[in-house]
Amino acid sequence: MREHGTVIVKRRSRNKGEASHGGAWKVAFADFALAMMALFMVLWILAVSSEQERETVSSKLRDYSVFEGSTSPYLLGGTPFPVDLQGQPLEQIPGQATELQDISLATEPLQSPAELRPGRVESEQDKRRLALLIGELAERQGMENNLELDIVPEGLRIRIHDQSDQPMFTRGSARMEKEFEQLLHTLAPIFEKVENRLVISGHTDSVRYVSQHYSNWDLSGARAQNVRQLLELSGVPRERVLQVVAMADQAPFDRDNPTSGDNRRVELLLLSQQAEQLLQTLFEAGLPDGIFNKQQQSARLAAEAKPAIITQ
Repeated sequence: MREHGTVIVKRRSRNKGEASHGGAWKVAFADFALAMMALFMVLWILAVSSEQERETVSSKLRDYSVFEGSTSPYLLGGTPFPVDLQGQPLEQIPGQATELQDISLATEPLQSPAELRPGRVESEQDKRRLALLIGELAERQGMENNLELDIVPEGLRIRIHDQSDQPMFTRGSARMEKEFEQLLHTLAPIFEKVENRLVISGHTDSVRYVSQHYSNWDLSGARAQNVRQLLELSGVPRERVLQVVAMADQAPFDRDNPTSGDNRRVELLLLSQQAEQLLQTLFEAGLPDGIFNKQQQSARLAAEAKPAIITQ
């Protein structure tokens, strides 16, 4: 018979702290790190973006719907950023601010106004693409020598002027030649879709008008008004024009030759949002506390006209 040794069984109670460790804490830590990174990204975006940019992004995210065929707010094509979602490099303009815009024009050169989407044009890149489209449309009609475009701090300036062999208006008259009427009719769909407000100014050369009752001021104003009326008849909304200005011969383009045909012109300025706000503030148009508010002026004049009441 075999002898069995004594078997000693030692029981030890396991504390919770001595339990084997799993990987759950790693998942929790990764979630925490991701949340903190997202928080820092949001704080950074709020710090570097303007109030207008934040409102633009907010409105796009709030109003976007896949059922209405809206453009996705996450598409970067045509924006000032150097690479879009498809990895295609975009033209980077030196010194250009990376702003979010209300309208993003196609990255390829535009061929017709139908390729435009309604909205504002604010960035330098979008202004250049729009200028190229306008120049292309003028060249197709053989009017490229009568049109010049400049990107200025206030927006995009479109200058339509005379040539020695192709005047814009009948000499001394506000009657527009047919070629220029057709050019404005071709450009009208652009101003219909681009929601920037317009300032239209008429200019003459330094040759004095023969009539004593009609001057270059009247002539330049009548020409600018004819351009406005033609654009409205071609489909441009009436409220798109913010101001019509008569400049006479006070702002010659060719100062060395004040009688040059380049000075006989009509300029259309597509205002940037900042320039539009400054112009409205200057005249306080539509502001309830404006100095030109008729109701307040009438009330003030009526109060001043009341006789003083003398008490005994």
